[in-house]
Amino acid sequence: MRNLSCLIPHTHKKKSNWRAKREEFNQSLRYAKKVTEYEKEGKDLRELAPPPPTQNPDLVPCPHCGRTFNETAAERHIPRCQAMKTRPPPMNTRRR
Repeated sequence: MRNLSCLIPHTHKKKSNWRAKREEFNQSLRYAKKVTEYEKEGKDLRELAPPPPTQNPDLVPCPHCGRTFNETAAERHIPRCQAMKTRPPPMNTRRR
């Protein structure tokens, strides 16, 4: 029997980021608990600070437009975005 391991492409396992995901999940639970307390006390929810921002470490940000993509989509998008001469405004700006 031949050794077929040389024919099968080796896939590298991504580093597990369960600690970061767990911490982000715990932060969202804490925030939800604060919201519930505010509602029970009858306070205005506008007084509560906004929730902490979430970041997905599996996504790659584009240095040109700031959007985030998975690795394969980023490989296709970033060269196109870099070559684009007329670029629309960034996504985070508000229109009036």
